[in-house]
Amino acid sequence: MEAGRTYRATAIVLRRVNIGETDRVIALYTREKGKISGIAKGARKALSKLAGASELFTYGRYFLAVGRELDIITQTEIRESFPRIRGDLKRVAHATYIAELVNALVEEHEANFELFDTLLSALYLLEGGVDPEIVARYFELQVMSLMGYRPELDRCLRCDRAPAGEGVMFSPSSGGVVCEECGPLPDDVIYLSGESATAMRRLLAAEPQALKDMQFAPAVKDELFHAIRWYVRYRTDREIKSTEFIQALAAAGTGAEEAG
Repeated sequence: MEAGRTYRATAIVLRRVNIGETDRVIALYTREKGKISGIAKGARKALSKLAGASELFTYGRYFLAVGRELDIITQTEIRESFPRIRGDLKRVAHATYIAELVNALVEEHEANFELFDTLLSALYLLEGGVDPEIVARYFELQVMSLMGYRPELDRCLRCDRAPAGEGVMFSPSSGGVVCEECGPLPDDVIYLSGESATAMRRLLAAEPQALKDMQFAPAVKDELFHAIRWYVRYRTDREIKSTEFIQALAAAGTGAEEAG
C-alpha cells in the first residue's frame, strides 16, 4: 500500500510499547488484515485522544495512514474498553495471557475472522464475570483447533482405539491421547482424570455462552492448566510470559475483584 494512503480496521490491542517521550507502538489484531503494528503519536499525553485506544485489550475502530516503516494511527472509535477486566488483577492477568498467545501465534497481515471473533468473545466473557481460568482454557483449545492443532481426546493416536477406563494419558508432543496397550508411553505423557478429560472435551465443543454455566473443581482446573500449558508450549515453541504472573497470583491466593 502506498505511503500516505489511509485505511480503517476493526481491532483489539494485543501489545503496546512506549517509545520516545509521548508515543506508543501498538500491536493490533484486526478482523480485516490480521496483526498489524501502528504508532500512536502523543498517546501518552494526558489529554491525548489516542490514550484510551492505545490501552491493552481495547476494542474499536482504528483509522490509520500508511507510513514508510510503521503505519500511523490517526483516529479511533472505542467500542469497548473492558473496565471490569481492568479492575480485577486475575482478569487482567488472564486477558494479558490471551493477548500474548495471539501475538505469539499469528504472523503479520494474516487475517483469520474466526480467531478474531474467538478473541473478542473471550474478552467479553471475562468482562461478564465468567471464571478467568475456564475462559483461558477454552480460548487455548479453540485457538489450537483454529491453527490446525485440535487435540485428539477420544481415541489413541497410535492404535485408534478408545482408551480403557475414564482417565486418559495425554501427550503434548503427540497431540492427544495415547495408550499403554500399543507401546511405551511418550516421555511427556500427562495423566488426566476422567473428570478432567470430560472437561476438556466440553471446552472443545462449547459455544462461548455455555461457559457461563461451567464450573470445574480446583483439581480439574489444575490438571487442565498443566496439560494445556504444555500442549500450547510445544506448539508455539515458547513459554508465554504472563503464565508466570498467573502462577504467582495463584500461589499468593489473589483473586479478589477490584484488585486494582
